[in-house]
Amino acid sequence: MADDKGTALAPRSRSAPRVVAPRNKVNVALPFSKITVGEPMRMEVGDWIGLAGLVISVIGFSVAIRQLIRIAHASEADQARRRASREEADSLAGQSSSSPDVGRPD
Repeated sequence: MADDKGTALAPRSRSAPRVVAPRNKVNVALPFSKITVGEPMRMEVGDWIGLAGLVISVIGFSVAIRQLIRIAHASEADQARRRASREEADSLAGQSSSSPDVGRPD
């Protein structure tokens, strides 16, 4: 009769086991201990060519970025100039005409 679903189980007399995180220490190997100081490396022709290519690329990108910035500033200034001239034209058109429909497209 103890196997019936209607019977309640007796409470446990001991508590559940505690969960403990492992305390393993991990050693991280850094490559700095393998670096040794030796004779200075002598640059060969291919090394100089690669370095020159890198310098040219950096200069080219900086020039391109400066040009893009210049174009953006010029575009902003042009938009502001157009907006100011349009507002000035609207204010002059409103002052010179006596009827509100003059100067406005249908």
